[in-house]
Amino acid sequence: MKLPLVKGTKVSNIAEWRDFLPLNMVGFSQSIGDWTGFLRTSDGLVSYTTGTGIDRGAIWSDRFKTHVRLSGQTFIEVDQFGGVVSLSGTSVPGSDQAQFANSFNSIAFVADGDYWRWDTSTLTNVTKPVGAGDFIDMVWIDGYYIFTDGENLWNTTLADEAVFNANERAGSDFAPDEILGVGRTTDNKLLAFNRYTIDPFYNNDGALFPFARIPNASIPIGIVGTNAKANIGDGRWVVFGGGKEYSPTFFMLTNSYSKISTKEIDSIIDTYSDYELVNISIEYRDTRDQGLVICHLPRHTLVYDVRLSGTLGEPIWYEWNSGLNPWRARNGIYDPRNINNTTSGWIYGDSIDSTIGKLDQTVSAQYGEIVEFECNTPIVRAGGTVDSCEIVSAPGHSSVTDDVVFLSTTKDGALFGPEVMVPRGNSGDYQHRMIKRRLGDYPRWFGMKIRGKSAGVFSVAGVEINEF
Repeated sequence: MKLPLVKGTKVSNIAEWRDFLPLNMVGFSQSIGDWTGFLRTSDGLVSYTTGTGIDRGAIWSDRFKTHVRLSGQTFIEVDQFGGVVSLSGTSVPGSDQAQFANSFNSIAFVADGDYWRWDTSTLTNVTKPVGAGDFIDMVWIDGYYIFTDGENLWNTTLADEAVFNANERAGSDFAPDEILGVGRTTDNKLLAFNRYTIDPFYNNDGALFPFARIPNASIPIGIVGTNAKANIGDGRWVVFGGGKEYSPTFFMLTNSYSKISTKEIDSIIDTYSDYELVNISIEYRDTRDQGLVICHLPRHTLVYDVRLSGTLGEPIWYEWNSGLNPWRARNGIYDPRNINNTTSGWIYGDSIDSTIGKLDQTVSAQYGEIVEFECNTPIVRAGGTVDSCEIVSAPGHSSVTDDVVFLSTTKDGALFGPEVMVPRGNSGDYQHRMIKRRLGDYPRWFGMKIRGKSAGVFSVAGVEINEF
């Protein structure tokens, strides 16, 4: 009997069948003999350079071919060899997440309620229009920087990105809820993300505001906080929120919306208050073989696999961590330059210290610290003695001599027996098989947990069990 590992099963303490989320692993759709996919330990992090504080946001500008970040209270540029240069002698107050955008003329960001604009030589704190509150989000579209202060939408002029015309503003009036964010669609429309609704706008060159709300196009869900959204391309967004009648959860947004969270994900969300969920931050990482939506909650990092979910026709989620903390990397950007004279790569800030790291597929450790990985099989009917099991893996890639994984089995989905060690095989031992014999009697159910720690990568297609 062949058992997959991309979505395991467990029984909760309130007698519910629940998914087991693979820990610090990611899935791939790939034919391997009779197997249709595999799990691999998630990419590791290696040190790239050091910033000047906790990371608050970043952007790669194709216009200026530069990688800039707000590191602590300093606006910095990061070069392709890891050099860090402060771009301003001016300190940027606050510790909040910054919102970045760029135009043909500048790179801009919102931080601590203010509008900051860098014209490639000077960083300026631009005076906000009279009547505006603290800016919380921004986007560039059709020659305008568009901002929201939670109540209105404000725009700079076409002639000058540092100028606001008097009384040029608009609301998002489909419902009396606050505006929490703004965005741009692939067909260049403005999106106003409200608490319980999302309003699209088109450019009509209006006298008081250059964009007008599109009638009958509003979507009756919203977001809980400014960073509770991520554009994943092809006209799609992943958002965390809901309508007034919904408990907040994850949705895929196109011209309509569909729920992508599972019961297990909702059970994790239920451990938070709504006040905590306001601080959720969502970002997207797109590589050649994966599209991962990384959702940073205060005590969890949950990852939605866009590509594998589409292939399998059901939502696939993982959980990542950095030891006892949620996954520490933040504000990843893809730097297309030759990083340190090697390939282009994903560069991340950090939520713990001033480290700026690079994603590395060849390791699973994070800055030299080994993290645990774990995955479960589904619970299946056995009804007899299980003679043996084989973990179908890609051996020979361990970076540690005599590396092992730990196996434990369950007869009910709730309680697991003692762990046993199974050697992974040393580096270069490509014929090694991971087999455990005489597993015992399983009168009704059988399930298995695989757990390990290693600096090297580990991949596994599934578990094959043999019964008497």
